[in-house]
Amino acid sequence: MWFIFFAALFLLTACSVIYIRHFRRELTGNKKLFTFGMTTVLVLTGIADLIMNFGEFRNTFVVMGAAAALEFALYMHLRKNSSRTLVFMGKAILAAALLELTYFQFPSYRIMTGDYEHTVLSLADAEYENGGYDSSVEGVPVNFDTEVSFAYHDLNKKIGTVHVDVEFADEKARQVSFFADMTEETGYYYRLKIIDSTLIADSVQSQDAMVQLAGLTSDARFRFSGIGEKDSCIIKGIELNKPIPFDVMPLRMSIMIVLATFLYACIFSAVMNCAYEKNRYFCRVASTWITILAVCVGIILVLQQIPRGGFMDRFRLTQGDQITEELVLAFENGQFSLLDEPSEELLAMENPYDNGSRFYDDVDYLWDHVFYEGKYYSYYGIAPLLLFLPYHLITGYFFPEDIASMLFASGGLILLSMIYSVIVKKWFSKISTGAYLSGLAMLLAGCGIWYSIGRPLFYEMSISAGFLCFTAAAYFFITSGIFEKEKANLPRIFLSSLLMGLSVMCRPTLAVYAVCGCLFYIMNTKKQGKGIAKYLACAFIPICALGLFQMYYNYARFGSVFEFGIKYSLTINDFTRTEFHFHNMFIGIYNFLFAPPAFIPDYPFVSAPFSFLGLNSYYFKDEGTISGLIFLVLPIFGYFLGGRALKRIPEKKNRISAAVVIGLVGIIMPFVIVCSVWESGYSARYMADFSWQVIIGAFMVLFLLYTKSENIQKKRVFTAVMGICCVYTLVVVGIEAYVFSFPVDTCPRYADILNRMIAFYK
Repeated sequence: MWFIFFAALFLLTACSVIYIRHFRRELTGNKKLFTFGMTTVLVLTGIADLIMNFGEFRNTFVVMGAAAALEFALYMHLRKNSSRTLVFMGKAILAAALLELTYFQFPSYRIMTGDYEHTVLSLADAEYENGGYDSSVEGVPVNFDTEVSFAYHDLNKKIGTVHVDVEFADEKARQVSFFADMTEETGYYYRLKIIDSTLIADSVQSQDAMVQLAGLTSDARFRFSGIGEKDSCIIKGIELNKPIPFDVMPLRMSIMIVLATFLYACIFSAVMNCAYEKNRYFCRVASTWITILAVCVGIILVLQQIPRGGFMDRFRLTQGDQITEELVLAFENGQFSLLDEPSEELLAMENPYDNGSRFYDDVDYLWDHVFYEGKYYSYYGIAPLLLFLPYHLITGYFFPEDIASMLFASGGLILLSMIYSVIVKKWFSKISTGAYLSGLAMLLAGCGIWYSIGRPLFYEMSISAGFLCFTAAAYFFITSGIFEKEKANLPRIFLSSLLMGLSVMCRPTLAVYAVCGCLFYIMNTKKQGKGIAKYLACAFIPICALGLFQMYYNYARFGSVFEFGIKYSLTINDFTRTEFHFHNMFIGIYNFLFAPPAFIPDYPFVSAPFSFLGLNSYYFKDEGTISGLIFLVLPIFGYFLGGRALKRIPEKKNRISAAVVIGLVGIIMPFVIVCSVWESGYSARYMADFSWQVIIGAFMVLFLLYTKSENIQKKRVFTAVMGICCVYTLVVVGIEAYVFSFPVDTCPRYADILNRMIAFYK
């Protein structure tokens, strides 16, 4: 089979090279017959690979057939349409296919040469320290509480691979640790943890391990134990020197091709260096597909976390959470307090907000609920009830918070793309196509909503709802003409005001942007002429009406129009007695904005070590940390060129207006939000409150410099740099968001996929 594999690989290389050399001219004669014939053979072999079982070579011929078909398609297209970028793509396809089938399959070549004897070890003949062979289950049972260890002596074999045939004993069992200690000719004693691996449910790839020892192995000891309390399995068998199957990953190959082609286009393509205003159709189509891809990724992230039972069962929930059920039932019952009554023990406590006292006295209470004057409340915004309340009244079921997060985030991503496109179209239409598309991809990747989609609980659902409402408000605000010389579009002003108010009722943190919006409404009253009364009504009645209702809602619950209730929440901290310290504020500033990523060759490959900055006090840190925003989206460093950019604006009035808009929205208000979270602590989901505003502000500074420059070479360099930054952002944000969404402890199967994609050499 190896001969057939290498023969097919040679044919793929030969065909691809011929196609690439003839992308600009037509194949003729025997060369054409050979190339088309071999392409057909490779495609048919790939189809056969899909249908038949090719054993350890499975999917390798699919890759070859797909690569040959793509090269043929490019050849046919380039006969009529010349494109340097597509020519490069053809080369990238060949390089990616060769890398995927050789370099990235290093473990599969481990025992291709050398004296490696395939050996099946008998579990019944092993020497056991804990546990033993159970003939009733035909294997060795492994549980959480005890490490099962068994050894083989006098093997005297050269070992290159170890295969463990494992069967997980329970549906809830996820992973089992696997260690192998072996002797080798360079030492008498066991080399401990020669294999340090994890056997993962539903991952056949985790059952194989590569070994690289010196000479013959005499003794080998294998150790297994469950990682979690529910992790148990049965070891069915162990084989030495069994060939490791090829682990072909089309996604890895696709990512290499797309990113390499995109970078090439940003640097060399005439289309990508063409101005946006001269390339609007292509920009519109490309930006649409980028947005669709971002939305699809978000949907997939949520769907992968839906509990067993299926998608449709999520719409028939008889129980919900604090927002989807408890707040809904309270409003249906005509009250602001929740229906649950506090326990007598909680009512009798001297300080019910002391988490330690609640824990040690074993007090029954509702976690993270607001407790005030003998009643339970919720401090979460009530705007999402506009969806949840009618749904419950109509269907009798509670709306699922994960689907709500998905819908809110998807709508917000679409609106964010529309905001970016409108800004470029209105003020920066001279920027290059490559810079425009790179900026859009970085904006969607770095907007912060991925850490709400990745863990769609009701906490994150509130942020997703605020993200949707505020992006909608921002879109109508920008397109209302409020920054133009003519009168503003009153319906859009009305909608922006309404949605801005709703965003605050989803997420009170967004009130700082509502204040900005009101300031901008006031600043633009002079140019409204005789229609000033209608303008003021559209601008302030919706947001003021919602604000007054929120103030009434606050007063009715807590006796203060400015108290949202978090002060009285029953959580790990007593917020009624917390003190402000600048040190706490600096922790948030550093970790949200300035923490650089750490790159390592082991899982998770890209991480963000959290720093407490030497704090000698308590500071809450949620699970999962990410890099600071500045190091996620590198063009944010463009703010340092803000002074130079403002000097390029000729009129002083316009210069001041630009400084106020970018300064308030992109710098001051995000900084206020970051500083204000000192009391709540650190959580990655907060990034959605301010990230995209910071990114857009930085882009506006850089795009302004670009449009005012006459240096063609600098513009080409800027487009190339934006492309490089885009690839960097996609990689760093992609890995960090993936690891955040699928923690290795709770989602080992998904962690294993990322590990195999990058750490192919293990």
